[in-house]
Amino acid sequence: MAQKRSTDQTKLIAEAALALAGHTGWDALTLGDIAKKAKIPLKTVEARFTDVWDILKWVLKKLEKDTQDAVKGYLGEDWRDNLMEILMMRFELAQKHREAFAAIPSAALHHPPLVRRFARSFYRTMDRMMELAGAPEKQRNPLFIAGFGLVYVSLVDVWSKDETPDLSKTMAAIDKRIGHYETAIDYLHCRRK
Repeated sequence: MAQKRSTDQTKLIAEAALALAGHTGWDALTLGDIAKKAKIPLKTVEARFTDVWDILKWVLKKLEKDTQDAVKGYLGEDWRDNLMEILMMRFELAQKHREAFAAIPSAALHHPPLVRRFARSFYRTMDRMMELAGAPEKQRNPLFIAGFGLVYVSLVDVWSKDETPDLSKTMAAIDKRIGHYETAIDYLHCRRK
């Protein structure tokens, strides 16, 4: 029972952080603000998370797991179609707190140490997306994963401004940019031969 309560409180903390970050951005948040919004004692929040960025890290891991769980039954043989499915599902799941997720790149620009703190986990997330999609091994080297990370960041920008009810602009951008990404990788492989 204590484990369920702990999980429920962690989710409440994360939801409160996302709601607040959607209005103020991540920079202005404090654990005290989050505790107040979640209606949880500050000591409880501090026992689970060291700082606001620790909460964000938890939120991003949960988004990744939820995305993986949601797409498992929809992936086929074509890695490109799979990657589109994964990206769209990730954006759809994040839609409820779009402003909070869209504020992450801005927070990173204002806090260079944050980039170092999140770089490794961001790289691993990009690699796991490619692995889940079934991308060929040649596309899973560090350079190409980093390139895919840049594509992903550019897609976050498109998604954050997409006002279409079905995220059709985001979907079109995903299709186009994955095509450019694939062309660039093929070109680089040809140059190496």
